[in-house]
This record gives sequence, structure tokens and C-alpha cells, in this order.
Amino acid sequence: MPNTRYRKGYRFEVRVRKFLEGLGYKVFRSAGSKPLDLIAFSRDRIFFIECKVRVNRSTLKRSGSRIIELARGTNAKPLIAFRDENNKIRFYDPVENREYTIPYIRSIDKYI
Repeated sequence: MPNTRYRKGYRFEVRVRKFLEGLGYKVFRSAGSKPLDLIAFSRDRIFFIECKVRVNRSTLKRSGSRIIELARGTNAKPLIAFRDENNKIRFYDPVENREYTIPYIRSIDKYI
């Protein structure tokens, strides 16, 4: 892996992937990793996920519009996974402009 930013992004993708797999989702990494990083699915739910190591509000909105466009016309729910200031995984739903933390994601189907 050529550069540090890529490595950090890749490691975070792997972390998000393992987390979702632990919840019972099948997760695939998208080749090329732009703009969609992960596709996660269960029997009745599909997520298109973009992983961001560092975010601010404008990054979330910009990334959100891209991933919403990708999910348009599919059954997939667009999400952005990011690290908060405490290095915890958080999820942002760009359609509902809402953030989810890990305790809520444990029962993700209930909230999304």
C-alpha cells in the first residue's frame, strides 16, 4: 500500500467490515473503493457504505449526495461510516440526516 492515507482508509474499511460481519451481515469490499467502499447485506437489508476516516459536516453532505445517487433505483440504504473523535465507529444516514452510534447499530434494522 503506497501511502499512509490509503492505509488508514483501508484499515478503517476492514474495521467496519468486521464490525458488520459480527452483526451477521455479509460484507463485500467494492473494487476501486470509489465512491462506494462496502456493500453489506442480510436477508432483507442492503447497505451501500462509504467509509471516511476523517470527516466534517461538509464532507458528510458531499459524500452523502454521491452515495444517495448510487443507491437511487435500488433497495440499498446509503450510509457513511466514520470515526468520531474517540476513534469509535459511527454511521451517518444522508437521507435522514441522522447519525447512529454502535449501540444503536447493533439493532440496525430497527432504526433504519
